[in-house]
Amino acid sequence: MSTDQQGQVEKILKELGKKIDDLILEAKDAKDDIRDEVEEKIKELKKKKGKLDDEYQSFKEKNEGKWDEIKSHLSSAAEEIKMAAEAAFRKKS
Repeated sequence: MSTDQQGQVEKILKELGKKIDDLILEAKDAKDDIRDEVEEKIKELKKKKGKLDDEYQSFKEKNEGKWDEIKSHLSSAAEEIKMAAEAAFRKKS
C-alpha cells in the first residue's frame, strides 16, 4: 500500500471520528426521545469505527513487509533494465 493510499485511508478514518464527535454534540441538544436513539446509533458507529481502525492496522502490519519486498524487486528490475539499456547503447556506438 502506497504512502498516498495510507494517507487517504487515515484521512477517511479521521473524518469519520470527527463526524461521530459532531453527532455527539448535536445529540446533547436533541429532545430526550431523539437523543436516546441518536446515542444508540453513536455507540454503534463507534464500534464500527473501532473495528475499521483495527482492520486497517492489521492490514498495514500484514502487508508492510510485502510492500518493502515489492519495492526491492522493482528497484532490482529497474537497475537491470538500466544496465541492459546502457549495454545496448554501447553496442550501437
